Amino acid sequence: MSPVPNSAEFQLRPSFYYLCARLGLVAIAAGLIAVLPLLTWAKLAALLCLGLAAGWFFVNYRGQGAEKLIVLDASEDRWRLMSASGAVELLLEPTQFVTRHLVIAYFKMPQGRQIVRVLPKDSLSAKQHRLLRMLLIDRAANKKPNRD
Repeated sequence: MSPVPNSAEFQLRPSFYYLCARLGLVAIAAGLIAVLPLLTWAKLAALLCLGLAAGWFFVNYRGQGAEKLIVLDASEDRWRLMSASGAVELLLEPTQFVTRHLVIAYFKMPQGRQIVRVLPKDSLSAKQHRLLRMLLIDRAANKKPNRD
């Protein structure tokens, strides 16, 4: 019997690490554009676009509400994502990316649309992040490959 529960609830909050990574990429792109031999108007247009993107990232971070990720049935890979816009039933995809500091979870809606959640360590409490990693690792260890 696995020490991992069959159901759990995770309180997701906006990640400052994720915001810093996105803004860092914008800064690197801005630096590259600044040193490229482009016309001045092209550099200014590109830097303006990057500035708008950085502003959008920051506004999105500030306006992002907390979400709740609920494991309905881990053995059946049934999950629910609850946010201010409502609840969505999800199925966990076969592969996930799990490390000590980062979890990238891939879900599929019943309509076929894919939802990806990037969950750095600061987006969950330490206990919840550990439990989520354990759930995903246990799931991967217990799943048998499909031989179609």
